[in-house]
Amino acid sequence: MKKLLGKLSKRSRAETHYEILKRSDVDWQDYADKLPENVDDPIKYFISHYRENPLVIPGWFDSAFYLEAHPDVRHNGGNPLLHFLLYGRHEGRAGCAEMLGTSETVEQAEQEVDAARPSRPSESALERELLDLMLERGVLEQGYDPKPVRRWIKDLLEVSEYGAARIEGLFDQALYEAIYPDIARAPINPLHHFIQHGSQEGRVGWLDMDEMLTEGHKSRNELLDTILLVSHDASATGAPAVALEVARRLGKRYNVITATLRDGALRSHFVESAILHLDLPEGVGAGVYKYVLRKLFERVGASAALLNSVESGLVTEALAALGLPTMSLLHEFAEYTRPVTRMSRVLLASDLTVYPASTLAESGLAELRKKLGVSHQPTSIRIQPQGYLGFKSYEEEESFSLRSHLSLAQDDLLVVGAGHVQPRKGVDWFLQTCLQLQQILHERGDDRAERLQFVWLGNGYDENDIVVSVWLDAYIQRTGMAGRVHFPGAVHDVAAALEDADLYLLTSRLDPFPNVAVDAMNADCGVGVFEQCSGIADFVAAQEARAVLAPYGDTRHLAEKLADNLDWLTSRDGRNTRICRDALDFDQYVEILCHMLGEAGTRRREVQLAAQNRAVQYRFDGTFYSHSFDDDPNRLNHFLSLLRKGVAIGKPFPGSDIQAVLDSRGDIDDFETLVEKAMTVSVTDMPVHRLSGSGAHRPYRGRIALQFHVYFAELISEYCTYFRTLQDHDVDLFVTHIPNLTDRQIAELDESISGTFHLKQVENRGRDVHPFHRQFVEEIQGNYDVVGHFHTKKSKDLSPGTGDTWRQYLLSNLMGSPVGTSEVLAHFGDHEVGLVFAEDPHLVDEGQNGPHIEKLLEPLGLKRRPHYRHFPLGTMFWARVDALVALDRWPEGTFNYPEPIPYDGSVLHAFERVIPQLVEEAGFKIQRVYTSGTNW
Repeated sequence: MKKLLGKLSKRSRAETHYEILKRSDVDWQDYADKLPENVDDPIKYFISHYRENPLVIPGWFDSAFYLEAHPDVRHNGGNPLLHFLLYGRHEGRAGCAEMLGTSETVEQAEQEVDAARPSRPSESALERELLDLMLERGVLEQGYDPKPVRRWIKDLLEVSEYGAARIEGLFDQALYEAIYPDIARAPINPLHHFIQHGSQEGRVGWLDMDEMLTEGHKSRNELLDTILLVSHDASATGAPAVALEVARRLGKRYNVITATLRDGALRSHFVESAILHLDLPEGVGAGVYKYVLRKLFERVGASAALLNSVESGLVTEALAALGLPTMSLLHEFAEYTRPVTRMSRVLLASDLTVYPASTLAESGLAELRKKLGVSHQPTSIRIQPQGYLGFKSYEEEESFSLRSHLSLAQDDLLVVGAGHVQPRKGVDWFLQTCLQLQQILHERGDDRAERLQFVWLGNGYDENDIVVSVWLDAYIQRTGMAGRVHFPGAVHDVAAALEDADLYLLTSRLDPFPNVAVDAMNADCGVGVFEQCSGIADFVAAQEARAVLAPYGDTRHLAEKLADNLDWLTSRDGRNTRICRDALDFDQYVEILCHMLGEAGTRRREVQLAAQNRAVQYRFDGTFYSHSFDDDPNRLNHFLSLLRKGVAIGKPFPGSDIQAVLDSRGDIDDFETLVEKAMTVSVTDMPVHRLSGSGAHRPYRGRIALQFHVYFAELISEYCTYFRTLQDHDVDLFVTHIPNLTDRQIAELDESISGTFHLKQVENRGRDVHPFHRQFVEEIQGNYDVVGHFHTKKSKDLSPGTGDTWRQYLLSNLMGSPVGTSEVLAHFGDHEVGLVFAEDPHLVDEGQNGPHIEKLLEPLGLKRRPHYRHFPLGTMFWARVDALVALDRWPEGTFNYPEPIPYDGSVLHAFERVIPQLVEEAGFKIQRVYTSGTNW
């Protein structure tokens, strides 16, 4: 990429924002009194920590409420008070819950905001700066005609307000927003930012597609479809070599565009095999790839894409966002793929995924289940061992002999392993297996024990390497193997070297489908391998090859298998060579890939057709469903793409029972029917009420106990803002707290509700559940009609900010405003309703809590249900006291557990899951609520 350098020196936006906040009417000393003692500047602290320490000015502004009430501000990442001062007030937005329905008029707000509005450069100032920049970068030459240039610059500044500014060779707004999502999310004009800041910060504003594209050696055939083939690099190694050979053979059926993310020795060969070659930039986000690929397809269309390796994952996501049929060839285990979930994201983005063996697919599926919570098996995974190339880096006139190279006798038995010396390759397991094989043969009186020689092919064995080599040497010396172990390094002709091998051992901890193992089979070596360590283990088992398998990492077991079958393994009867050549024929492999590409295209067309379905267009809620490929605005594409694979990671609309639909997908004949069911099936026994914001026709008048557990005392002000929405109800507040509270915090809690205030400091045991259980049984039950349970949730186990968003989502749905809270509580006017909680867009189940659920249900005489998918996630809810009578039947110490509590899998997590079951067993109904436009 070109690095754009500028010479402008401007006052930073941070300084401007600071001055605006400083000149506002906020009492910053009052805010400072609620902060940690070591905070010197409350304004600077608020700018950086407004989520952790909200600003609350009763009756005027609440930063937590403002972010929750206005999702556009939250999603853009802007400072809530700054947005309110500059825009929100004159737009009539409510700054806090109390202002809902009573916001200031536009005229009043405009008068008040005038003093706080930042000084924005005049259009003429921006025009001059842009003109200077264009001259400096050579976009304009000296002696230009000023009149049309001034008109052009004015037009550019105008169209930039609509995201369409483009200056050839200098700036493309779409690219700028793709590369810098922070700028795209912020309430600022990207072109203005580039003129004033980005250009001098070295931010990239332009990519030259002509520099990234190289004309290929193949001519375009207008009668053939065009496909894109992406390799993660062009090095002369296994996976790129496979990708290159696939490109060459696909060229007989398609116009092939090749693309690589990294340069290498094979780049020129990729160019030779293609009509066009694309050098993709490395180390950028999927947004940049989406931009580049869109530009590519504007020049030359493509019908599908084939991607090699999980390392091309971001390109896969970009292609999915563009709607191009994609198929990924994955050769890696998820366990060592980073960042975590990269493998899962590729599985979800690809229309089809091809693994060389089931062991690798199971690795990816395990990550999908564990990290993304996908409980259903995708229908898009195919198993196809990759074709065998017999690739060599170069050839010599004379053949290579490993025995001669190591001066070994012809009757020596050579046991060979291969790979760069590193922990993953399991060189230590190789040596252990070899030593144990020799010991077993000695014990049996087999004279072949004395003829064993152990050879490891590959570089990396170095006396200066203290990570692996030094420990291998210590093992060799101390076990007496020194005269039998050889490290000749890498050899130029591995296939020839393996002709001298009697046994090949694949002892890697994880090794997908290594070419050297196929080389060994092609050389008709007997093979020893650990189960689940490689796709080779699957392959030799399925093909009934001349090989033995042992449990993963069990070197003794493998040595015994080798000793028991040594004659057969070393017989060289031609079986392994035949298997290699018949089952791994490369032409057949490419033929199968072509059929799969066709299937990927069919699947993508079905997704596009489903988007036109009337039920989809009517019911899909793109605000509630928050997932997409690379933040693409087309969230429906994401949902339907996953649905075509038979999986989902979110609900398409509030109340959806998509998990039940996917449970029964085996009974559904076609995708169209699956789509219809996905868009119509709801959880009928837990209906969702969309809060209207108009309040309740008949407000609830029963006695309410609000039980609030405090661990993070700094969140008290935020919660009190929500509690004040209950002022029109008869509410007593029961607070349990872990840390000491200040007098100010206690007073704020007391003043937030209409009734009596009860305060109790407790030990940090059982998180919020144990205090709620004891207080419900001892003080609330029998004295109140309805109980609400809330706690200061941050969820440190989740990614930064997620706990805050989750908390604010729950609070805004359960007590987001006076009219909203009234509407929520009005459900208890129906005496059959026993529980009200917020609908959640995520898909959950019992997780690791099955045994703990059984433990809770056993003393109640209840049975564990098949699924626990719909419950008050986050353990915040309103409930009729009589609906929770079962709580009185649990012993006092049921939830009395000390920290640390695991992220999942405890009696506390089981409690939130069984709450609906307890309510229904008590004879009551359940109601869920949702505020349109909210998610987390």
